Amino acid sequence: MNVPRALEDAVYAAVQHVVGEAALATAPLTRAIVDRSRRYTSERDKLSAKSEGDLAARAAFFTIADAMKIAVPLGELANRGAIPARRPLRVVDLGAGCGALSLGLVASLESDATGGAMFELLLVDGDLDALRIAAGALRELSAHHATMVSITTRVADVTTTAIPPADLILAGSVLNELPVTERLPLVERALAALAPDGALILIEPALRDTSRALHQLRDAALAAGAHVFAPCTRQGAPCPMLASPDDWCHEDRPLTLPPRTAELARLTHLRDSGMKFSYLVLRKQPLRLVDREHAWRVVSEPLSSKGKLEIHGCSDAGRVPLRLLRRNRSEANRAFEKAHRGDVVVTDATELEKTTPVERLQPAARR
Repeated sequence: MNVPRALEDAVYAAVQHVVGEAALATAPLTRAIVDRSRRYTSERDKLSAKSEGDLAARAAFFTIADAMKIAVPLGELANRGAIPARRPLRVVDLGAGCGALSLGLVASLESDATGGAMFELLLVDGDLDALRIAAGALRELSAHHATMVSITTRVADVTTTAIPPADLILAGSVLNELPVTERLPLVERALAALAPDGALILIEPALRDTSRALHQLRDAALAAGAHVFAPCTRQGAPCPMLASPDDWCHEDRPLTLPPRTAELARLTHLRDSGMKFSYLVLRKQPLRLVDREHAWRVVSEPLSSKGKLEIHGCSDAGRVPLRLLRRNRSEANRAFEKAHRGDVVVTDATELEKTTPVERLQPAARR
């Protein structure tokens, strides 16, 4: 997956307008990026600290590096005909920050086969300057694509602000910054605002604690009446990853960054190995990610050892290792050897024989 150069250019233009050139100089920007990364991971108690340099780091690096995460759930929805056909598409971006998910949305759907792309975007965040960057970047990117976009920003607390009727509601790295008691109520309010055929897309960091919290929220949302579309082929609760405190489910996708962001990744040794995140797509109406029996979401990379290949799959049957002995390799099960994290494999056996048929699906792949 590529982050479009036009998206990077749009963000840089907006950052320059809001914070000026000095904060984008290489030395202070790389320092601010490393500092922000440390607070995302090992110093989360200091995450709320803000400065002009921190805003530049959030926008000129993390926003660009994170923008295309939304392309995975959007691709999965599009492949099931589950992106509402209304034009303009009504989108609410909760905790929008500098606009990563909305930018990724426009970049992903501007040429989508679902029809002429038109968006009505409401971006909600408590940071006025971040919203100014987001709005400026979205205007630049939509002009580049000649895409019709109306943009409204609202400085507000996502836990209390009114959520208008929407076709898609996005929340990127929002839930992990809220108290546990405020997460499900926000999700329930968002679901209440969704159109019957709409979708709520939640994206969180791929850290163990933040991912497991999202798994717990999944189960709570199911109990409250929501339907899970992705990433799970498993429809019920509990999430099998919660059985052991050492397990969590996340995506790890190859990513090519545009030039300036790639250079910052090289200098800081951050985000240079792909795009990692956890996500959850909820709907009011039931719809399976893959409408097939015996469909296993691959939740590990292939594990190869002497004489066998193993992947971990998750389905209605739970989280189970699927194994292929080398001596049982055949044309019927060849697809098993090509499966990677995020794919879906369709097979009615966990111990594959030579005659066991295997089909590999890529739910996010564009038609």
